[in-house]
Amino acid sequence: MNPSLNKTRKHVVDVLFVITLFCVFAAACLFVVIIGANVYRSTIDRMQTNFEVHTSIAYVATKIRHNDTAGNIHMDTLDGKNALVLELELYDQIFQTWIYHYDGALREVFINRDHAYALSPGAGQKLVEVYSFTIDIVDNRLIILGAQSADGVSVRQLLGMRSG
Repeated sequence: MNPSLNKTRKHVVDVLFVITLFCVFAAACLFVVIIGANVYRSTIDRMQTNFEVHTSIAYVATKIRHNDTAGNIHMDTLDGKNALVLELELYDQIFQTWIYHYDGALREVFINRDHAYALSPGAGQKLVEVYSFTIDIVDNRLIILGAQSADGVSVRQLLGMRSG
């Protein structure tokens, strides 16, 4: 047998082995990057969902605690939906903060009580986007806050008021 032909075959086999090994390595790297990107995307989605529901609950709870004096917190309706109304007296006038859910977002508006009759749901400032948000006052001492994200994550919080 011709020794140069045998060397050429070994050389071709060696080159093919290296190329095959490189392709397997490149495919494995691509696979790991794709899996990492999917894990990253799902982590970001979960973080966004947690931000939406937890931030909305925490914000409303803080507003309630800040305004927790006798007679300053009550429920009203705006466009047929429940709204939390927090009252504050400034400069011999009564002002109201309305917190409500409208058009996929938790909203808030600060308005003079004398002008609240003309309030429209779109007037409020968007605070955070949430799929749904509920506020219920039980026995003038307990408030139940609930928020749900678009992908079904729900959070509820019970909040006791000092005043009643």
